[in-house]
Amino acid sequence: MTKNLMAVISAGIFILLLLLAIRSWRNRVANQSASISEPLEALEFFGEPIASAKALYVATTYALNHLERIAAYGLGSRGKAQVFIFTEGILLVRNGERPLAIDKSSIQSISVGQTAIDKAVEKDGLIQIDWMQDSTALTTHLRLLDSADRGAVISSISSIIMKEETK
Repeated sequence: MTKNLMAVISAGIFILLLLLAIRSWRNRVANQSASISEPLEALEFFGEPIASAKALYVATTYALNHLERIAAYGLGSRGKAQVFIFTEGILLVRNGERPLAIDKSSIQSISVGQTAIDKAVEKDGLIQIDWMQDSTALTTHLRLLDSADRGAVISSISSIIMKEETK
């Protein structure tokens, strides 16, 4: 009888903790949705294609806090993605999630890093794209599947940033 009672109490505590975690995640999504507008799913004008690569979408975080994942608008889900760089911006087509488009006027910088949230990789294994959504600075973290594509992606994004700065 004691074992059965302990099992019921443990199951009850587990379910309570699970419900609290789900509620917390939903509150985070609601708060972020209220403070950040929905990002573009496609660019108004794509321009000419410059480069593309297969990648793992790691996360989008606040630019000043790479440990806080943006959960709103499906940006919190990690997964496989295809990265397309055009003369007018970047398009990330993510498996099972809505696409994310970043207009070239929103892109602030591109850099490389090693960590984001709970993901740590080899030195400079992540590409970090810093961009603005309204007045909120965000960073999107990508890990390219083929390291041979890395230089082309970084130089392509750098070139569209430089073209935007010269205007």
